[in-house]
Amino acid sequence: MKIAILGGTGSLGKGLASRWIKAGHDVLIGSRDLEKAQESAKGLNLSNSSGMLNEEAAKSCELACLTVPFAHQENTLKSIGNALDNKIMIDATVPLMPPKVMRVQLPQEGSAALKAQSILGEKTIVVSAFQNISAELLQTDADIECDVLVAGDFIDARSTVI
Repeated sequence: MKIAILGGTGSLGKGLASRWIKAGHDVLIGSRDLEKAQESAKGLNLSNSSGMLNEEAAKSCELACLTVPFAHQENTLKSIGNALDNKIMIDATVPLMPPKVMRVQLPQEGSAALKAQSILGEKTIVVSAFQNISAELLQTDADIECDVLVAGDFIDARSTVI
């Protein structure tokens, strides 16, 4: 599968990219900074990854995963327009906002995934996942011994993410 990681230059994006590449998927590292995206993709040292702008990654993928801080969720999703129409997007966002980044601050919509769904509209299916896995652990070769919480309205989309 071709997976775009939107905002993929951070710790979580790099960790998920590493795991998905090892599982045989093609990974597109998206960023608002092309040079940073290309540098991150090159750092993965594998031929089945590439760096590009978020919108281009969203257009080119089969499945997308958003890994930006919550403060950048809305702007990132608005910047890609309708590039995720008829696709699944995994939202790994945790609603932590300065100055109290140690506490979840639920948005008006009730969750980060519901906010993402309201921004992207009905043509994109949003599934929430990966908020409970350490980015640092994902970047290692260690076995991960935990459950991954996956939530969404559509069972087929949840099954794809799982």
